[in-house]
Amino acid sequence: MQATPTVIDRTALCGRLLELWERTGHAGLGALAHGRAPQPGASIATAQQFVDWVSTCLMDCYKQTGEPAVFALLFEVNRGSFLHAIQCNLRRSYHHIDPQDVLQEVFLNIYRYPHRFHADRADAFRGWGHRIARNTLLKFLKGEARLQCFHAIDDDAAQPEDLRTRPPDRVASEAESAAVVNHAYLLYLNLYMVHFARLSPKERTALSMVEVEGASYREAAAALGIRLENLKMVIFRGRRKIFRGMERALAEFGAAQPGDLPARQIPEPHPSAGRRPGTPSAKRSFFDRSAPRDAEARDREASGI
Repeated sequence: MQATPTVIDRTALCGRLLELWERTGHAGLGALAHGRAPQPGASIATAQQFVDWVSTCLMDCYKQTGEPAVFALLFEVNRGSFLHAIQCNLRRSYHHIDPQDVLQEVFLNIYRYPHRFHADRADAFRGWGHRIARNTLLKFLKGEARLQCFHAIDDDAAQPEDLRTRPPDRVASEAESAAVVNHAYLLYLNLYMVHFARLSPKERTALSMVEVEGASYREAAAALGIRLENLKMVIFRGRRKIFRGMERALAEFGAAQPGDLPARQIPEPHPSAGRRPGTPSAKRSFFDRSAPRDAEARDREASGI
């Protein structure tokens, strides 16, 4: 399965590599973002060499960190070449297979098995990825061939199973699992909102810019008027406060007796959650009790915010 050279805007790609380097600290991405080869003796003189090194370093970074933004850029850089290779191979086949379905399955397999990747040379990802694409396409072709087999059906024969539909027991099981996941997701969101509201204004602004608006660390630091190193510490401590508060709340959920739980399993955020820790309140909710104010004060003093 052959790939075609990918046409990219090198300047724009270097800018995105710089953001990912700041977020993950991967040395290879940092070198490529500054126009240098990621390894001694390596070359990025041609467009293909540069794309190969970018893809290999992105895959290696995703293997080490699991950062979704890294995998998203890996998909953008290689989507065109993978799709072209799949389409070329399908032209020699009489089966009706959507190349986009094959492409999605290819990157799903790459997403599932990053631990099998070894970044030992420039074209490591190109070779490894296209082997996955070839095997995935063969799987699609074999499945399509089985569906097109002729079945001689007489009055006594059973109706053949439609392999393209899910069995009823699996549908029912997935529906039950989805309901449980939805309730758990709402619970986690409410917990996150409650403890996010207890952060300092600077911590809330920094987390919102980086995690919601998609701003880079450098842009967020400039907007807040602080150094890049200080911004990283603000974000780290803000996340730590949220995760510790959620952990305490979930621990109390697990330890509480059924009769001790609130009437609503997923309560709305407490109205006093937006006040800074230490503000008097006439009544404290279950989530207020899950995060003692003295712990919040210690975190705030340690962070210097």
